[in-house]
Amino acid sequence: MKRLLAETSRSSGFAVAESFTEDILIEILSSLPIKSLMRFKCVSKWWQSLIADPGFAKSHLQRMKARDIIPSQRIVKSSPLQTIDYELFDGGIGGDEDSVVVKFHEPRMDDSRWELVLVGSCDGLVCLSFHVGFLLYNPTTKESRNLPGSNNFPEDFFLGVGDEFFHGFGYDYASDDYKIVQGDGCQVAIFSLKSGSWRYIQVQQESHLTVYGRGVYWNEALHWCVVDNSKNKTVIMSFDLSEEKFQQVLSVPEVNGDIVFEGLGIHGANLFIYHGTYKDRLEAWITNEYSRGGSWTTLFSVLNEIPGGIYFQIPVAYTRSRKIIFQIDTYQMVLFNPEDNTYKNYPIESDDNVASTIYVETLVSPYLGCELSRI
Repeated sequence: MKRLLAETSRSSGFAVAESFTEDILIEILSSLPIKSLMRFKCVSKWWQSLIADPGFAKSHLQRMKARDIIPSQRIVKSSPLQTIDYELFDGGIGGDEDSVVVKFHEPRMDDSRWELVLVGSCDGLVCLSFHVGFLLYNPTTKESRNLPGSNNFPEDFFLGVGDEFFHGFGYDYASDDYKIVQGDGCQVAIFSLKSGSWRYIQVQQESHLTVYGRGVYWNEALHWCVVDNSKNKTVIMSFDLSEEKFQQVLSVPEVNGDIVFEGLGIHGANLFIYHGTYKDRLEAWITNEYSRGGSWTTLFSVLNEIPGGIYFQIPVAYTRSRKIIFQIDTYQMVLFNPEDNTYKNYPIESDDNVASTIYVETLVSPYLGCELSRI
């Protein structure tokens, strides 16, 4: 790689072909981390064009998913919009003089007066709503795209206000398209990034299963923890982005005691479920199996000794050294060490209605369908 960079620095990008074919160059670059690729954009206009190509971004994403994706995962939080390199904060490797644990973001918006509400993340793209519109943003490349809202729902709906609304963002493999999903009961609005337009469908939901809040994207579907009022227990409901229908595809972990599971999260390529509010212990279970008979294993089980947390303590991420990042209510985020029950605060800014989730550093552009790929 050093020889390649040296040759390129002495000549134009096109001269690289004298030593390497384009296919070999793509093969080499596709295996490199995002930080290196962002720097290599400055090598030449040809390299910049290649790395910015949608086809290259997709190839790099697929390679990254085939390996360990955890080193590329970060936290994104709203109010204000910030990203957190949680492994670096935990003293992990990979930092350099330009690395910052917490970064503040101001993406370009059609109307910056409105608060951004976190809808979800997928493949490095973070979806946020504001007023009656949406913003699709890649925190790694700083590329953003303003998207229209819908006229069929009230403003509060698109801000995710109220227990009767649900929303989420994810990727439909069947159509190679990213979709925003929002609903109220049985009426669902779906925005296709490829078509750039909204459409509306009616879906079946059983009256005793009320889906609300932000869905977690995993395995081609959005997922929610839902209380089955007919049986007074928690179930996991999913909305398949290809078939565009609700179904119950996962069973919750079988545990002793009266436990109400409170939410879902992502660790690596796996889904975890947790509980903890008003409990003596904070616990989570993780699975990589997508079926009702799938098995769950304990991710962590720790004493609830974190100060604060009047309303909730949400596990956002789990580090390689087995520390846990908790969001405390709507204003604080801590790195908790279960070995000695110590913690330290993240240096974040926060207002009301803070939400957070995991995203992965990628080159995927929010302008899917607007540019042709040459790869």
